[in-house]
Amino acid sequence: MAKIHYPKEEKPKRNKTWYKKQTEHGLSVWQILFRVLVAISALALCISYLSVFIDPAFMSLPYFFGLYFIPIFLLNVGLLIVGLLHMKKYLVVSLVALLPTLLFADRFVKFGGEEKSVFGDEVKVMTYNVGRFEAAAKGMNAAQALSKISEFAAREAPDVLCLQEFQIADTSALERVIKYLPYRYHSFRHGSKYSGNITLSRYPITDSGTISFEKSTNMCIWCDLRVGDHEVRVYNCHLQSNALSFTNIIKKMSQKGQFTDEVKTVHENLAQRNLQRSGQVAMVHDHIAACTIPSMICGDFNDTPMSYTYHRLAAGHKDSFADGGSGMGATFSVLWPLLRIDYILVPENVTCDRTTVNRVPFSDHYPVSTLIYF
Repeated sequence: MAKIHYPKEEKPKRNKTWYKKQTEHGLSVWQILFRVLVAISALALCISYLSVFIDPAFMSLPYFFGLYFIPIFLLNVGLLIVGLLHMKKYLVVSLVALLPTLLFADRFVKFGGEEKSVFGDEVKVMTYNVGRFEAAAKGMNAAQALSKISEFAAREAPDVLCLQEFQIADTSALERVIKYLPYRYHSFRHGSKYSGNITLSRYPITDSGTISFEKSTNMCIWCDLRVGDHEVRVYNCHLQSNALSFTNIIKKMSQKGQFTDEVKTVHENLAQRNLQRSGQVAMVHDHIAACTIPSMICGDFNDTPMSYTYHRLAAGHKDSFADGGSGMGATFSVLWPLLRIDYILVPENVTCDRTTVNRVPFSDHYPVSTLIYF
């Protein structure tokens, strides 16, 4: 007897393109998600622009958008590329959000060096956070770091050298440090060792002083220098640090259940430190405003160019990297090339040339130098 074949009951196929299904508004789920992501990313980028104008003492949230400016910028660039390839109707939002970055780009990176006609007295200025000579590359102790930094300074031969987190056990030994610069002023706090800021100069120091910050080991010192026929005040700043150990953070985040708690703790600490830095910026700014001669601001601001700190101190000054630099401006070695936190800001009427970030392994910061012409 012939077998009777009954048709097999076919299972309904799973729809592998669920994201292409249209909603009642005629948009696929993918299009809705992309539109939301574009809008949120563009808004975050716009807040990062505004963060430079908002004092953290008034509102702290925008600070974090400025801190994460580069990742937010890169996210918007990625969305712009996706828009170019697949979602052209949403392209305009990312494009408009990215346009203002042209105003800030030269604070982070400069392509090519422009030829300049320079006139006047040439002065080489360098700023360097030496990390108490304890933050050098592995295998280098404090004595070796001090020796290497002294050799580096003698080789580069700046006319004005501003050092932060300088540490020494015996202040009588200062005369043997970077001996070719005869004039110097320092302010140290004394714990187990002496630690603070020191400014060394080829030019005579006619006046000097210290701006002390309450409840902080950080400080700002200033010196009036006589450079030929010119007089200029040099501020050597070390503003409130964020006091983060990235090694410890990564270690804690890798532990099960620790990631969320550690992220929250880190951001709470950042907010508190930024509030302290805001008060310090106000003190330095007021001191500069009362100064009757041109001023130069050097040092470790512990803040990026997308910050209220930078914007407030740079007012009335010229950023030496933006004016005369090339390549990447980042100065913090641990998160290079993301963080630029060390600066030389000069009077607006001087020219900067050959601003350089030297990637030497003698500290967790890189030194910044520039040639200025009065």
